[in-house]
Amino acid sequence: MISSTTVKDTLVKSKVLLALLCSLPWLGHAEAATRYISDNVYAFLHAGPGNQYRILGSINAGEPVEYLSRNADSKYVQIRDKDGRTGWVDGQFVQTEESFRSRLPALEQQLADARQQLASADERHRQDVQDKTERLQRQEQELDELHEQLAELRQTSDRLAADNRRLSSLMDDREHQMRLDWLLRGGLVAGVGALVGFLLPLIPLRRKRRQDRWMN
Repeated sequence: MISSTTVKDTLVKSKVLLALLCSLPWLGHAEAATRYISDNVYAFLHAGPGNQYRILGSINAGEPVEYLSRNADSKYVQIRDKDGRTGWVDGQFVQTEESFRSRLPALEQQLADARQQLASADERHRQDVQDKTERLQRQEQELDELHEQLAELRQTSDRLAADNRRLSSLMDDREHQMRLDWLLRGGLVAGVGALVGFLLPLIPLRRKRRQDRWMN
């Protein structure tokens, strides 16, 4: 008869085994990672973990590969390349950092973007300088026109001031002449009046004397 302790041990072992079986795919998946062939080498892909195995092909320097496993004795690394080939390469040719060759397209794109941004900034700067230059030229032209208008206004003001002085002088002369005319007319009238006043008393006396002479 099976004891309860044996049953419990069996159940525990089953659970542990089940947990291990469930974790194996995850371990295999975690083992796979992206690696890169060194930039300065041309690596051969072997059928096994050593250079004594058949060469399956070659892998270009800097090419990204999928890391599968590592042989502790030969230090060879099992990889899968972009074409789906699986093989082994010397571990010293495999690195975790992205190779320059792999980064080159992105770097070239960044350089192209930077050049485009620089060209756009240069164009904006050139357009801004051109706009400011044109605006400055317009302002200078407007300032020159204002100076010309100011000079014309000054000439007009000077001319009007001269005309005003001339008219004032003419008016003063006219008033002076009118005063003289009035004085002359007044003096003439006074003189004529005095003459008439002097002559009128003499006229009847002469007539009376003539009449006296006729009567005698």
